[in-house]
Amino acid sequence: MTNQQIIPNKLRFFRTQAKLFQKDVAKALGLDCADRISHWENGIAMPSVANLFRLAAVFKVLPHDLYPGLFEIVQRMDTPTKTQTTDA
Repeated sequence: MTNQQIIPNKLRFFRTQAKLFQKDVAKALGLDCADRISHWENGIAMPSVANLFRLAAVFKVLPHDLYPGLFEIVQRMDTPTKTQTTDA
């Protein structure tokens, strides 16, 4: 057993809602087999940004709908604040 963290997602939910099999999604993304889809759904790997957008298009959802927990974390992250400068 490894201590690799599982990446929660809704890929399986949206795939089943679309009445698609993993092999259908793999074919739509131009992949030879469904192993990668399985890894993504099980949270042991993440799709590339390009594949994330392709998945969103296949399922007709927004990309952040596929990884809502990750999106929430990113939204809460502190972003650098602009410092005001004054003219001398």
